Amino acid sequence: MAHDSEHVWDLIKDIPMALLITHDGAGLDVRPMAARVRRAEGCIYILANAGEDSDREIQADPDTVLSFQSGQTYVSVYGRAQVSNDRAKIADLWTPFAKAWWDSPDDPRIRLITLLPDAAEYWETPGKLVVYAKMLAAAATGGRPDVGKHDTVSL
Repeated sequence: MAHDSEHVWDLIKDIPMALLITHDGAGLDVRPMAARVRRAEGCIYILANAGEDSDREIQADPDTVLSFQSGQTYVSVYGRAQVSNDRAKIADLWTPFAKAWWDSPDDPRIRLITLLPDAAEYWETPGKLVVYAKMLAAAATGGRPDVGKHDTVSL
């Protein structure tokens, strides 16, 4: 299983945006966020605003999902998140793009969300045209199309 978990980390390492999915008490809350994947640390980090929905919801219920997509590759990462005010890690994760939201890494409005992944599920497809061709061939022959790779792995 270690090989498959490494594959998941490889799939998400260069995808800069993810949908952060949290529980809002009555249901689910979803928003796009910049995600920083750090395989060596076994974590995925997000800089967020203090006191906003993601901050409050994770503190109330840490079960969280990050959903990544690039081309025809989809990855859902499940885990427990925590919110902190770790200034050293915020400075480490700081990029020029963060300046669009906050003044500096020392801005008191920033909070660090750390997702500690437990599992992931991924789907890789060869692209729409190939999938459509395989679906048409399967429909014509009565078979089932092989439309890519799908797996669930522990992280």
